[in-house]
Amino acid sequence: MMITIWQDKIATLNIRDTGELFKSFSLELAMQSGGDIDKIEFTYLYYGRMVDMGVRRGITMNDTGKKAKKWYNKTWYHSFKILTEKRSEMYGEEFQAIIYETLNF
Repeated sequence: MMITIWQDKIATLNIRDTGELFKSFSLELAMQSGGDIDKIEFTYLYYGRMVDMGVRRGITMNDTGKKAKKWYNKTWYHSFKILTEKRSEMYGEEFQAIIYETLNF
């Protein structure tokens, strides 16, 4: 879902010099031995962060013509917050079940 959100944001902001940034997104899931997701790693071309910050090839610090195209930070932190809340909810329910089972044995 995060990759789709980023790609939509890039399309909306018209960030497509070559289209390589749009195509570069991927994710890798690192699994624990029990099959639980331990880590999610997103990758994309590094210059995408420069676009987000307003840094462009040939632009000096005195140039003000290019503005940042914020595609990364806002969407990332919003999604991270939702994911954190969801994980808290899931672990909270799991913890409640463990306590319930412990007290009822």
